[in-house]
Amino acid sequence: MNKMSFLSFLLQYFVWHYGMALLDFLRVASNFYWCIWNYFSIELLARSFFVPWKRLNEAHSGFLARAIVILVMRLIGILARLSVFAAATISFILLTISSVIAFVLWIVLPFVVVLLVIVGIRSLLL
Repeated sequence: MNKMSFLSFLLQYFVWHYGMALLDFLRVASNFYWCIWNYFSIELLARSFFVPWKRLNEAHSGFLARAIVILVMRLIGILARLSVFAAATISFILLTISSVIAFVLWIVLPFVVVLLVIVGIRSLLL
């Protein structure tokens, strides 16, 4: 392998690493966000936020008893959906933090490798 082909390889690698690979990284991150959005069914939960947890057929009970049961079931539904929203929010936060860390590592690691090679060669020469 001659010097020109190695320099050409390095140039092509850096163009790929900081060009196409970053676009792929953003596509992968957006796929993870889409996955979390659909896994927790955020849109459906938002549309059905005040819907009762379970619909009970209390045909023979009085109006006040039915109203209390409906109110309690709606409160249980709200609390259950709020807990799913909380889990989704935590997942989005963790994904954002890990994406930022991975992005910074992706940008910095080629320079770290070059620095380590230089330090290694320098330590061999001393």
